Amino acid sequence: DDTQAAAIAIRTLLEMGHKNVVVIGGHREYSDITRLRYEGCLQTFREYDIPFEENQYETARFTFDDGYRAAQALMQRNCEFTALFAMSDVMAIGAIRALRDAGKRVPEDVSVMGFDGLTIGEFTIPKLATICQAVDDLAEHSLQLLLRNIETAGKAQHEIIPVCLEWKESARRIN
Repeated sequence: DDTQAAAIAIRTLLEMGHKNVVVIGGHREYSDITRLRYEGCLQTFREYDIPFEENQYETARFTFDDGYRAAQALMQRNCEFTALFAMSDVMAIGAIRALRDAGKRVPEDVSVMGFDGLTIGEFTIPKLATICQAVDDLAEHSLQLLLRNIETAGKAQHEIIPVCLEWKESARRIN
């Protein structure tokens, strides 16, 4: 549930005291996943009565380089932010590098939250806080569903696999 997963990320940052949050994500008009994650972000900002302007969102491809470039673009806009949510771990890692290159400390100056739960996040400095997808469960459910549909000529189905928040060193509470 990409909408709910993004909502968890934003809700966590807001409840940790961050009111100035920026978001890096994909092209909403081309990607259903990005559109759903963006909607989760917007719903949560509305729920907490916190304005979210279009200039707080930067479009990027799901790469390290684009995460870096997107974070630079957000900083160049002079929008003050204490937290950044990236819709993928690779974008978050690129953003952390851009923040550090600009003299900002993560998480002391800016908290960063990713999305995916990739193993590489365990080895970044700081370790990446992320929304973790149960990739093994996704693969297992997909395979079982495919095999069952082949055997019974079943219809397409949509199953939702829960996500979890992996709290790591790249995000902190502020007051």
